[in-house]
Formats: sequence, C-alpha cells, structure tokens
Amino acid sequence: MAGEARELGLDYLGIADHSKSSFQANGLDEKRLAEQIKLIRDYNATTKDFHIFAGSEVDILKDGRLDFADDVLRRLDFVVASVHNAMSQDEEAMTARVIRAMENEYVTMLGHPTGRLLLQREPYKINLEKIIDCAARTGTWIELNCSSMRMDLDWRWWHRARDKGVKCSINPDAHRIAHSRCCATGSRWPAKAGCDARM
Repeated sequence: MAGEARELGLDYLGIADHSKSSFQANGLDEKRLAEQIKLIRDYNATTKDFHIFAGSEVDILKDGRLDFADDVLRRLDFVVASVHNAMSQDEEAMTARVIRAMENEYVTMLGHPTGRLLLQREPYKINLEKIIDCAARTGTWIELNCSSMRMDLDWRWWHRARDKGVKCSINPDAHRIAHSRCCATGSRWPAKAGCDARM
C-alpha cells in the first residue's frame, strides 16, 4: 500500500484496518492492532520522505459505544468510526448511536455515513442534518468514501457540511492495492457541491 501511494505521488498514507467486530473483514483485535502500530512506527523511523499514519476503522456498536476502549484508541494517529452492523435501526436510534460515537474525543472522522452500497444496499435511516451539526460541534471530519460502490457522503449534503465548516476526508476504502487509485475520482466529487478539494 505504501509503495502504491508513493507511486501516486502522495506524501502520506493512513492505514485503518477494521476492528475486531468486523469478523467478515478479518478485523484486528487489540493484540494484532498493537503489532500493526509497531510495524508502522518502525517503518516511519526508517523513511524520511513518506509517512504512514496508524489508524483503525472502529465499529460503532449498536448502542453507540466503540469497538475498542479509549486506552487503545489514544495510541492511534486517527480513528474512523463506522457502522457495519445492526443497520435496520430506526432513524432516531441510528442517529443517536452515531452521535454518541462522534462525541468520543478520540474519533477523528465518521466513515461512510449512510452505509449505502450503490445498486446493492439502500442507506440506513439516519438524520444527516443532525449528524452534520454534530460534526461541526465536535470537530469530527466526515468521510467522502470514494469507492465506486459507495460515494458516501452523497454530494448533495456537502453544501450543508461546507457551510457548517465541517471538514471532509477523501478516502479510497482500499481493501487492496488497486483500490487506491479511486482517490483521483473522489477528489473531483466535492466540486459538484462547490467545495474545494485538496489532496
């Protein structure tokens, strides 16, 4: 992944494997995450012109708690909080669940905020106005997941996010090396909402 990022001309890369509850994605438990953090720190100690940030895509559990305790999260450079299960909750419950996660001081950004998979899965019910307002209040970034299967958050919501001062992180959701290249497409997506995308 680092080699591919360098070929694309990037100066840094964030690694955020899934957390332990995402068993379908071979999510990392605390021990494996600690090993990965050490590998990343060791890599950075030997490389001056490229940097890897150690992160985790942490599941937002059904009640809004996170899949790792705070003493694990504080060791990371960044934390992406995402919903990967219990997607049938009603709008009120899902919105409260996600807001509780966003209020955690160690959460950097909210991942794929509606959970949609284009032409495969409808978005779960969530009040995006309240989510964007919470992001503005807590300083939580919102992901623009630029996987061709997601494109989430949808561009029609970025006007509100922009006007509230919410920052966007354009992420490839790269589960393999080839997926890294979709950032080029994702960087053009915010322009549809009049936002300025810098990579």
